[in-house]
Amino acid sequence: MPNRFLNPYIEKIKDFSGVVFFGEECKTLLNGLNHPVFLDIGCGNGENLVQQATENPQNYYIGVELQYKEVYRTALKIQRKGLNNCKVFQMDAKKLPELFKDKRIAGVNILFPDPWPKAKQKKNRLINNDYMKALFSKSIDGAIFKFRTDNDDYFLDMLRTIYSMRDDHSIDIKELSRDIYNKVKIEHKDITAFERIFIKQGFLINALYFIFNKSIKKYD
Repeated sequence: MPNRFLNPYIEKIKDFSGVVFFGEECKTLLNGLNHPVFLDIGCGNGENLVQQATENPQNYYIGVELQYKEVYRTALKIQRKGLNNCKVFQMDAKKLPELFKDKRIAGVNILFPDPWPKAKQKKNRLINNDYMKALFSKSIDGAIFKFRTDNDDYFLDMLRTIYSMRDDHSIDIKELSRDIYNKVKIEHKDITAFERIFIKQGFLINALYFIFNKSIKKYD
């Protein structure tokens, strides 16, 4: 008798060999690459990830997602497109930086991460000083970071985090907006499924885009 409490997508994603990676497989893949990678952390159903990989075949993309159903939906899109430059890791994104043995990250999208809105939950937010230091330590010069959220409090946290790190890192802010779509008046190509819902409901979308160049050397 099947276990009705077992997530069916745990088994389904095992059919995507070479597309979905788990545990040590993720580390092995990364350390076997000889080119930079672009990360979509919390890639959801993979719509944005697959679009970016399709439009930029010269780049290599990795989606990172914990939820099995979303990993399945992402893998299905990758397979149907026949993409060789796009993979998905089923893992907790907090553990991602430790998988890299050297500087390999060329870009990072963190679009609408879980805001953990309650005061006691804020410590669980992904974007903080420690996590950003870990990502920066594995990023090449010129790496592009894009953050977006509809949660104002989390956005202010993001700003405090990034601006507090500018003494130690060369961070070139390219876009900072509390209402990105009203400001730029263009159709963003990397819009997410959830984002469409937020915009339709009238939510303002906060955005922070910046380029990481290098750590600033300090001398005694």
